[in-house]
Amino acid sequence: MPGGWPRAGRTAIVPPHQKEPVIITPRAAGSAGPGARLSIVSYAFALLWLLSMTFSIAVAEAALWLAAATWALAWLMQELAGAPSELDDGVPARGPAGDVLGVVGAPIIVFFAISLLSALRSRDPVTGLLELREVFLFAAPLVTWAAFRDERRRRLGHGLFALGILAAVAVGVYQTLTGTPAPGDAMVRATGPLGHYMTFSGVLLVAVPLLLAMRGSPAAPEARVVALLAIVMIGLTLTRSAWIGCAVALATYAGTGFVRAAGQSGSSPAPRRPRLTAYAVSALIGVIVAGLLLASLAEPDALYDRAASTFSLDDPSNRDRIAMVVTGLTMIEAYPALGIGPGLMEEIYPKWVVDWGVNDDNQHLHNNLLQVAAERGLLGLAAWLWMMAAFFLVAWRVLRVQGVDGSGGPEARAALAALAGFLAMGMFEYNFSDSEVLMVLLYVVSQPLAAAAGRGPAEPVD
Repeated sequence: MPGGWPRAGRTAIVPPHQKEPVIITPRAAGSAGPGARLSIVSYAFALLWLLSMTFSIAVAEAALWLAAATWALAWLMQELAGAPSELDDGVPARGPAGDVLGVVGAPIIVFFAISLLSALRSRDPVTGLLELREVFLFAAPLVTWAAFRDERRRRLGHGLFALGILAAVAVGVYQTLTGTPAPGDAMVRATGPLGHYMTFSGVLLVAVPLLLAMRGSPAAPEARVVALLAIVMIGLTLTRSAWIGCAVALATYAGTGFVRAAGQSGSSPAPRRPRLTAYAVSALIGVIVAGLLLASLAEPDALYDRAASTFSLDDPSNRDRIAMVVTGLTMIEAYPALGIGPGLMEEIYPKWVVDWGVNDDNQHLHNNLLQVAAERGLLGLAAWLWMMAAFFLVAWRVLRVQGVDGSGGPEARAALAALAGFLAMGMFEYNFSDSEVLMVLLYVVSQPLAAAAGRGPAEPVD
């Protein structure tokens, strides 16, 4: 470009009078400024967030908010100083997924706006507003995108995430071997460091697909071993809804391995495209190993009884779930638009429960769709479904554009599988209200945004 400064790629700027290019990266350009140092601090908080997810929700939430706040402050300082910021290395919120802010941000804003209206018009606005503190967890997509777009940083984050899951699984194994009963339960059910078997199994469920998707790192084989151990631990929690969700997640992960990138001809197979035989052999080996581990760690009678009672009406908890469905539908009929208000189910349920319900008190309806519709109305449910569909759409777009081996492809498979498993478990459990589960889910479903940010189609990973 005569008289100008053309860009070579995204980082090389070559003046017309200079033969050799001068490479200027955002990291190098701002390395001496306070904004760049704050970016490093933000990344350190993001790593602490990943490592503490499975051990302390308080530490994890604090680390997440600090990572978001320091990154925003760093960006603002660099903008005010006129220095190149991290957002100058490409189109910030775009990539194969398109306009991420519009696709994902809009339903999140609408959902919490409707939730706010529901809380303000409810019989107890204070309780409703306190319930909406979950909105702060939705800083996770921003932090994931900002901190882990760089491949080396993302791999380190993956490694710490896998380490945290491994440590949590080790705690669960100890509880199983020592026969530690779950709090408030006569059965020996692993709760890990999270204090409840449903929370523990829900976290492991959404973590497994990302552990399976890790590649290009020396720790990738170990991550797959951690994934296998996590699957075994899900069995040891004796949580039937998590068993169903795990099966759905694994089936989704396997199925997405056969998705072709858009524009790829049917006659030209993708490189390293998975073969059905290889999948079948790997699945068989995994089932055998997981079965042997389960048989050696758990009581076979307990596993059989839990599995056999999954859909049995002789199980009082199953009958109570039917009562919750009827009670929830009655609430929705009475308050169709905005529901009874967030966080009020435990207080109001005894007044609405059907006569033949097993329990007069329940904290929630053990179903995401019913709970959201009953508490936040059909408007809230529509916004919630829109939000879930948006995360599916973003991951699917990345997978279709990049392919299974392109930048963001493995992460997109993990996001689709984790979200499918989360929703399947959510048909029998209100896991959307579980902060630990939601936090890990938001990290996993945001991975394709970070891995494919600003990239064109079919950029392969190493």
